[in-house]
Amino acid sequence: MDENDNSVHPNLPWPPPQRDRSLGERLADGIEWLSYLFAIAGGIVLIAVMTLTVISITGRYIFNTPIPGDYELTEIACAIVVFAFFPYCHVTSANIVVDFFTSRLTIRQIAILDSLHGLAFTIMAGLITWRLFVGGLRKFEDGETTLYLGIPIHFAYFGAVIAAVLLTAVCVVVAKRHFSALRS
Repeated sequence: MDENDNSVHPNLPWPPPQRDRSLGERLADGIEWLSYLFAIAGGIVLIAVMTLTVISITGRYIFNTPIPGDYELTEIACAIVVFAFFPYCHVTSANIVVDFFTSRLTIRQIAILDSLHGLAFTIMAGLITWRLFVGGLRKFEDGETTLYLGIPIHFAYFGAVIAAVLLTAVCVVVAKRHFSALRS
């Protein structure tokens, strides 16, 4: 097997895009690669949050000195991390699928449903991105901060917006693939 063979998991964003591919295909590969990097970054942040929690709990029960504001840090980090994982989950088709209703459908009918789902998810991701952005602007204008550490709340919103923009781009790529499969 060639070391650049991508047949093990065709949705992973490697090998790097070849030059003979169209601009749209290379852009889709770049979006997939970015979603992979976001998932890795989200995993690193999640490990840091778990470490912070363990240290804080240990400090609370053994030394009677927890890390100040650990709840606030955990809350903000987890809000961003959840959105960091969404794009990779969608681009690799790792979402939970219940095929109870579709198990008796033809391949074409499933392709139609997948295409409609791709369109609906793209619209929904766009709406979520828009509302997160609007909410972040409002939190920025209000100057709202966390209670204990005084961290501006808009940081969490704008961190999530960046990942939500990527999710929307991933949804467009996946929907385009579903509609292309439907045509063939």
